[in-house]
Amino acid sequence: MLTLRKPTILSNELAGALEAQIRAGDYPAGTKLPSEAQLCARYGISRNVVREALARLKSSGLVESRQGAGVFVLSASAHQSFRIVTSEGDRLALRKLFELRLEVEVAAASMAARRRQSEQLTRLEQLLLRLTDNPQPLQIEQQMQECVAEASGNEYLSGFLAYLNGADRLADGFLTVWWSQHRADLIRHWQQIIAAIRLGDPDLARREYWRYLLDSAEGCGIRGLQGWERTRMSNLAEPFAPLCAAPDAGPRRPRLPIPLGACDCHMHVFWPELQRPFTPHRSYTPPPSSLQDYMRVMDKLGLSRAVVVQPSVYGTDNHVTLETLRQGGDRFRGVVVIDPDTPMNELLRMHALGVRGVRINLLFKSGVAVSDVRTLAAKVAPLGWHLQILLDVSEFSDIEASLGRLPVPVVIDHMGHLPPEFGPQHPGFVSMLRLLERGQLWVKLSGAERISADRWPYIDVRPLAETLLATNPERLLWASDWPHTCLPGAMPNDGDLLDLLGLWTDNPALQHRVLVDNPALLYGFEPIEQGQPVGPDEKVSTL
Repeated sequence: MLTLRKPTILSNELAGALEAQIRAGDYPAGTKLPSEAQLCARYGISRNVVREALARLKSSGLVESRQGAGVFVLSASAHQSFRIVTSEGDRLALRKLFELRLEVEVAAASMAARRRQSEQLTRLEQLLLRLTDNPQPLQIEQQMQECVAEASGNEYLSGFLAYLNGADRLADGFLTVWWSQHRADLIRHWQQIIAAIRLGDPDLARREYWRYLLDSAEGCGIRGLQGWERTRMSNLAEPFAPLCAAPDAGPRRPRLPIPLGACDCHMHVFWPELQRPFTPHRSYTPPPSSLQDYMRVMDKLGLSRAVVVQPSVYGTDNHVTLETLRQGGDRFRGVVVIDPDTPMNELLRMHALGVRGVRINLLFKSGVAVSDVRTLAAKVAPLGWHLQILLDVSEFSDIEASLGRLPVPVVIDHMGHLPPEFGPQHPGFVSMLRLLERGQLWVKLSGAERISADRWPYIDVRPLAETLLATNPERLLWASDWPHTCLPGAMPNDGDLLDLLGLWTDNPALQHRVLVDNPALLYGFEPIEQGQPVGPDEKVSTL
């Protein structure tokens, strides 16, 4: 028997308890609730408390009073505390509904491009075929809308859209006439939406769905919706690029014994913007962070080698990264960002400087899209390079299909950038683990400070790191991600980040493999002999 706690507002607690029982099915639809007298006796409360609780349930759409008969539970479809009340011909209401749909459905299309499953794509394509010759296109259209929402992987979105389609009957008359006269346009819109979702391009899916809704509103006589020009979605040129904090200037020496040949597999160099401009379409603005600055960190941590990675703020302008390789010498390797049409002679020049991979950044604006993966893989395969991919595995549903059959090695940044609250059992992380176990990709043990909700030692990330180490330590790399741009939390000390490896595994052989053996294999470093100098090169100029 449920007991009520004190002190509380008893009417709220009683309402909450009854609501939980209704939603759990203890009181099915059509069931009569206990009478006021029975509830008073059961919980030892007054009639006023009971009446206030019942009033709350009625306002939530869970129950209704029937005169002389009592209070009865409504059907689940009626359990709506949110209501859209419209009247025929109300254009203001119609405008508001389209504004709501723009926000909800455009977001759903973007999520669908990242998360859709193959069966959902098949369903959309089948509906598209039916749309071409069906005399009632509105019904098919609504099914397609709901299929996109389902493909978003967010049941709240799909449920809300189903509710919207049930509530929004205002547009039906307008759209029936409009689409009968413009069926070819309707089909074209859906062809482009489905193509963007199939391609896995969330930005393109947003744009195509946005244009489709604007045409739908136009068909209902709604113009200038939200004041957006038709080109605005495709020309998002108002950059928001906040200045990032500088890295910790006093890295401490790690407690973990660092073996000769240890490599930092992910760091960046940034010149002052006046010296080398950033792309205007960026997500952040980094502070100047030179090679000389980094080599002081490198020396303090006891690292012998490093991999400089092209950051998103430079787009495909690799000048800073290549100059870093030229000045850093054999101790450095590089990962660049290129266009699919970059000439082979340019790639060979990069290879001679130490480039061994191409980066595809799917989290921050970089000018490279998920659709470029296969093209770039084929482009760099003859050079023996790899693809380095920054993504959130919780929003990339087909990792195995997309990344498991490429002609080059694949490296995943920052443990798949998985929010740690999902845990290692998340399907996207599990898919990554399967590829890791088969040796089809590499994963960087880095980015804990990015994805954790905690401070060092980032306890919530530890299950992810330990699962990766248990799965296949022969395909794992350690990286600092210096100078830690665009961090959501506190700036870490780089010595603390290196010590994380010792907290995740106390096996010296595994530590050596992650720090020395694996990077040497992937990036092609030559063996370092005892006594060979590995400190900072005093001849390196300030960049």
